[in-house]
Amino acid sequence: MADTQGRDRLAPHLVIPSESRSTARRSLARSVVLVALLMVAFVLLPLRGEWRWLGCTVGLLAIAGTVPITIRRLHAVRRSEQPVVVALEAIVLLVSMLILGFAAVYFAIDFDQDQFNGLATRTDAVYFTVTTLSTVGFGDITATGQVARILVTVQILVDLAFIGIAVRVFARAAGAAH
Repeated sequence: MADTQGRDRLAPHLVIPSESRSTARRSLARSVVLVALLMVAFVLLPLRGEWRWLGCTVGLLAIAGTVPITIRRLHAVRRSEQPVVVALEAIVLLVSMLILGFAAVYFAIDFDQDQFNGLATRTDAVYFTVTTLSTVGFGDITATGQVARILVTVQILVDLAFIGIAVRVFARAAGAAH
């Protein structure tokens, strides 16, 4: 049996009460389920063929949906007894929505493979979106069409705004509520 009392005396700020651990586990489980559902939707959406407009629309709605969800989750962070956990859960959900939303739009608009060079699969679309979000941009997939270039520019601006504003606002709200 581990000596938890000794640890408690040495670093009391690192001790997490059991109800907090339970809340964190539930939050983690919710985040995993929500991200899994988003991924399943991304895989099942018609992003090629005559119904590609539907997948593109759902992708755009996921992107646009980050605004009201950010506001709703921000209020939840402010009211929460565990604001850091709620803020992290919100950030995971919102980043997933942005990544899969933009990936769906990119894959749908490239139906004739004239908007991107190197974007052939859904995985390529997610990969490209993540590399753009992270500002790495390896250059193996590039926007070649004007529509794709406009959308990638929009993604870059949204990503900058999200990283610069949403994460900071959630961090402040979590710190203030804590």
